[in-house]
Amino acid sequence: MFNSFRIIVFIYTFIFLPQYFCQSTSEYVKAGFNDYKSGNYKSAIEKFTQALATESSEINRETTKSSEITYTDKQEKSDVDVSKRTHTKTSKRTYTNSTEKEYVDTKMKSYVSSSLEYQGDEPAKIYLYRGWTFFQSGNKEAALNDFDKAVSLDPNLSEIYFRRAILSYEVDPDKACPNLLKAIEQGHKSAQELFNLICKEEQ
Repeated sequence: MFNSFRIIVFIYTFIFLPQYFCQSTSEYVKAGFNDYKSGNYKSAIEKFTQALATESSEINRETTKSSEITYTDKQEKSDVDVSKRTHTKTSKRTYTNSTEKEYVDTKMKSYVSSSLEYQGDEPAKIYLYRGWTFFQSGNKEAALNDFDKAVSLDPNLSEIYFRRAILSYEVDPDKACPNLLKAIEQGHKSAQELFNLICKEEQ
């Protein structure tokens, strides 16, 4: 009788109880997003980190996949090469007067302070959320690391390139325009406007 009771207590304590208190990835992400929206960046970063910890095995599997691009035909390869050449022919726009520069600076501040919207709880998006939260809390190096990680997990997510372009404009301006072009290629709605504002295509 006593042994049966001990077994029941053991099962409850070490199997059912942890499951009751353990949050899922989605719950951590949503809680982190609530903190982010309320301006509690420190707590948001902690929750996004916890969300990533619950997905660590899946992320490790994703990052072991080859990042090499394969091409189905010569035309597809040619299209990619053209895209790469386009990237190398862009540069940061220069401004002819202080009024124009002030206007651009004001617009960039609005982009920097813009709020990120919830897009799901896939690992790449969690890195995007945490990266943008790092950026808005002043930790640009950590933000860039998270954006790079997000790109490695999902190279087709336009929001990553758009947000990385905004960060790059402050820390490495030459990389802002290539990121915006990539965001445009992926169909980001605001990337073209920002590209026209801060970039130029060289002939």
